[in-house]
Amino acid sequence: MKTVNRIFRRVSVVFALLMLIGHGDVLGNTTAGSADNFSITSDNSTNALVWDLKYAASENSFKITVQEKNGEKVFTVRNKFFEVAYILNKKGFGARMISFGKGQVPDQILDQIINITALEQQKVITDDTLTNESALNLIASYLPDLINDNYKQLVR
Repeated sequence: MKTVNRIFRRVSVVFALLMLIGHGDVLGNTTAGSADNFSITSDNSTNALVWDLKYAASENSFKITVQEKNGEKVFTVRNKFFEVAYILNKKGFGARMISFGKGQVPDQILDQIINITALEQQKVITDDTLTNESALNLIASYLPDLINDNYKQLVR
């Protein structure tokens, strides 16, 4: 009977390890949570902090990169028609336009797509300290509000 119990325990441990390894493989490319209307994935093959944000009802996706300097994290959200930065620092977390000279999307396009009123309202979303995962989920949740109604196809 002791032998059977010992074998059962070993099999249970091996099974549990296999479940953990399998769970890691399935979620290996996902670094932030996903909701019903969006998913955030990362390609772990790169050393950079880069994620893809995809909304369920849209063909378009956004690339999110993060750069950290002097205690401030800048999450740059970009696709070929849109770009904005979400800043995390000691003052909080909120949206801003991309710094002058670092933008890749022409101003004429941005002026039509970005809802300036919503951008101003998102200047401080929270004053809490956030993890990357929390920041990414907030970005995915608040980003659609930054897009004018005529261009909502970027997110739906």
